Amino acid sequence: MNYRPDPLTRIMARAARGIMTMPEPLLRLIARPPRNGRGYLLDADVAMSLALLKIIGSGKGIGELEAAEARHEIDREAYLAGGPAPKVRTRDEEIAGVPVRRYFGFPLADATAPAVLYFHGGGWALGSLDSHDAPCLRLAEVAGVDVISVDYRLAPEHPFPAGLDDAMAVYETLIGQGRRVAVMGDSAGANFAAVICLEAKRRGLPQPALQALLAPVTDLTAWIGPRDGWTGSGREFEEGYFLTSVNMVAYAELYVGDGTPGSADPALAADPRVSPLFAEDLSGLAPAYVALAGFDPLRDEGEAYAARLAEAEVPVSVKMHRGMVHPFINSPGLWRTSRRAIDELAGAVRLALEVRQ
Repeated sequence: MNYRPDPLTRIMARAARGIMTMPEPLLRLIARPPRNGRGYLLDADVAMSLALLKIIGSGKGIGELEAAEARHEIDREAYLAGGPAPKVRTRDEEIAGVPVRRYFGFPLADATAPAVLYFHGGGWALGSLDSHDAPCLRLAEVAGVDVISVDYRLAPEHPFPAGLDDAMAVYETLIGQGRRVAVMGDSAGANFAAVICLEAKRRGLPQPALQALLAPVTDLTAWIGPRDGWTGSGREFEEGYFLTSVNMVAYAELYVGDGTPGSADPALAADPRVSPLFAEDLSGLAPAYVALAGFDPLRDEGEAYAARLAEAEVPVSVKMHRGMVHPFINSPGLWRTSRRAIDELAGAVRLALEVRQ
C-alpha cells in the first residue's frame, strides 16, 4: 500500500470501527436514518458512519479541492472505512505497461488461473489501487480467485479515452493468456467494465465470463445538461449521501471536457464508450451482475442499463442494496452491509468462473 496514514488518522480509524461494533438497533436509535422516496430505510451502519464522516472528513469534494488533494482525501477515507486487511498475498506489477495490483486469492500458483479484473471508481479522476484495496482483498479471500486491480490513467491529466485504453489493454492481455476473466468495477470503474464488453464485441474479442457492475455510470449525458434532464434518483439525491449530483457534473467536465464549468462535450458524452446506455445493440454481451444502492444518484441509470441488457436477452441478475449509498463496496471495515455485499458478489464470481471451494 502506498498510502501512509498519519497517527491521527490511525486513531480515528480505530475509534470509528469501535463505534460501528454497536448493535444495529442502537445505531439506528442514535443516527435516526431516513427513508427515501421509494420508502427504503437508510442502513443504520451507513447513517452512523456518514455522521462520523462529517466530523473526521474534510467535508469537501471534487471541484472544491485540487486533484492531488482530492485523491489524497479519497485514499484517506478509504483507509478509515477499510478495516483490518485479510491475509491475502499481493504484488504490484505491470500488465501491458499499465500498473496493477495482483491479489492472490486462487489457492494454486497458476498463470492461467481464473481472475477478476477490477476497475476502481472515482469519477475517472480520483481513486487508486489503495482506495480500493480493502474490497479487493476481501473479494480475493472470499471468492478464492485472483483479483487484478488496474491503476488506469486519470482525468483531467488524461481525459477520455486514456483510462479506457488502459483497461482494454489489460483485458486483451489476460484474454490472450487463456484466462477465464470476470470484469468488475464500481461507479466509473463499472462504466469501464460495461464498455469493455461492448468493445470486445465490436473488436471480435471473447466476452468475459461475467460483467459485475456495481453502481455503474451508464449515461453521462444526463449530467451535462440542465437539472430537469437528471434521473429521478439524480434529483432526489442532489445533495448526496456521500456522492452528490454536483460531484457527477464535475466528473463529467473532467472526463469529457477540460475541467472547467460547462466544458463537457455533449457529443462525446453520448458515445457508447462513455455512456453504454446509448449502445444500439447489447445482444451477445457477457452475463451481468448489476448491484445498485437505494440512496445513490446513479441508481436509476443503473436500473435502466440492466433493463436494456435484459431486453437484449443478456442474462442479468440485479441486486438492489436498498439501504446503501454510493459507493457501498468500499466500507467493509465499517458496514456489515458492505461485507455482505462483497460476499454475495463473491458467490456470483465463483459461479461465473467455475471456482470450487
